[in-house]
Amino acid sequence: MIDKKSMKTKEINILPPSIFNLLAAGEVVENPASIVKEAVENSLDAGATEIEITIEDGGFTEIRVIDNGAGCDESQIEKIFLPHATSKIANAKDLEKILTLGFRGEALSSIASVSKVEFTSRVEGAEYATKVTLDTKTKVSANRGSELVVRNLFYNVPARRKFLKTMKAEENNVTAVVQSLMLANPNVAFKYMEYSTSGDGLLSVIEAIYGKISLIEVNVTRGGLTLSGFVSRTDFSKKNRTWQTTIINGRAVEGGVVAQAANDAFSNYLMTGNFPFFVLDLKIDEGAVDVNVHPRKAQVKFEDERGVYDFVKAAVGESIDKSFVVTNLDCFVPRNDSVVAVKSAENVLTFLEKAGKFEQKVVNTLGKINPYYERKKKVVQEEIKVPGKILGTVLDTYILVQDSDVLYIIDQHAAHERILFDQLTKQIDEGAVAMQPMLEPVVLTLTPAEMNRAIEIAPTLNEMGIECEVFGKNTFRITAVPMAISIRGIEAVIASVLKSPSKLSDIVREKIISECCRSAIKAGQSLTQEQIGAFISQFKDLKTPLCPHGRPVIVALDRKAMEKMFKR
Repeated sequence: MIDKKSMKTKEINILPPSIFNLLAAGEVVENPASIVKEAVENSLDAGATEIEITIEDGGFTEIRVIDNGAGCDESQIEKIFLPHATSKIANAKDLEKILTLGFRGEALSSIASVSKVEFTSRVEGAEYATKVTLDTKTKVSANRGSELVVRNLFYNVPARRKFLKTMKAEENNVTAVVQSLMLANPNVAFKYMEYSTSGDGLLSVIEAIYGKISLIEVNVTRGGLTLSGFVSRTDFSKKNRTWQTTIINGRAVEGGVVAQAANDAFSNYLMTGNFPFFVLDLKIDEGAVDVNVHPRKAQVKFEDERGVYDFVKAAVGESIDKSFVVTNLDCFVPRNDSVVAVKSAENVLTFLEKAGKFEQKVVNTLGKINPYYERKKKVVQEEIKVPGKILGTVLDTYILVQDSDVLYIIDQHAAHERILFDQLTKQIDEGAVAMQPMLEPVVLTLTPAEMNRAIEIAPTLNEMGIECEVFGKNTFRITAVPMAISIRGIEAVIASVLKSPSKLSDIVREKIISECCRSAIKAGQSLTQEQIGAFISQFKDLKTPLCPHGRPVIVALDRKAMEKMFKR
């Protein structure tokens, strides 16, 4: 090494354990929550079915974790404070398939270097338990399992402690970690402060932490991947992502590609700026995921990130769509008692099914409203055929249709926006997009990383109607775009493509939504009976009774619901 001031070489020191343990502690022991995470993960790896966690003063004064796991034999217990000591890895091949939660080997050694630690453990069949500290080893009485006590955190590294947050903030961090561990291990009974779980499954854990939420179950297996858990119904959302938990092979991690896929699956049902609740556990072959890419194992890396994204998004989307048929339809019908709500929801499905059976055999009067229809083939005017009786419109916004004893109220703008969105998205996915050549190509200057991504996705972009090519060393040229995208917005679209692993229809989704919103029939736009009939005949293309922004397009009021409203 060179001393820049004197330009003399400096001696290379071999650091003693007392120093490199402190350096390792900088990665492993970030705050009290990181200690709780390491301790509980070790308990889970030991097969514990009951775990109790207590903290004092946010974890600064004391952290205590007690479990009923297999314990540590007396002959091995003194090794636990040694650096690089672990029972979970024996050779390099073990790193290819990590099957445990805690595996690094520096945890207890690092924790003990910045706090006062004692560890007590007893294995099945042993007459007594063994308690060890850095300096002592004694026999004590204790149940089978282990107890880790950590006191006076960072007592010998005051500079580290002063950068921590307040006791309450650190307590909240511990609570967040414990909650994620509870959700990732729903068959283990946890006890922590006011939170207590019985090990009776994920639903009971969710209720213990969040209270009662109307949920949709997800349980999909395909192509060697399994996604299980729960997502919120489409009538529930939060303004942030704090109520979202991602689990990979039983390990709670930061959201990453799985969370992105789940949120994208909800994009058809929630308004912009709203986020769903979910707890999702992805099961994947251990060899296809690297859990050792982050110092705190909070992130993972997939061998096939795009495949994981597509699977998770499809699995969540399928589960949401199925819920509309079973129990979730009351998200777009009046909020009355559940029996009436479900019946009203079934009425909506029946109406949409009837509408889908009628072919459009009316004059193309919508062409006068929306240029999109002018490109469609003109049809011969015949008698208007729609399910039920068209009563007219209210406030030049809501179409009223009566079918038997049910009144349907249709938001003409939201419904038309949904129809256009589904049609244009389908065109993109099928590679049958109407294109517009550009008079002057758009040339983008990209970074090396962006250029690599551009080269990768160029074939896909061409399939979806964005004609493009690598043009020079670090430039990318676009020569044509889909009709659904304005030429002025193509640079923003490409920028989002370079950052996102989304599939075809998602790459330009936001742009399509804005174009559909601009082209759809507007609220306040008066329609004739013939135009209403032509419009309803398009319901055969309606994929979901929610607009792309997540608002309902149709609600149903049956006689019972109306009588209840008027207290008859």
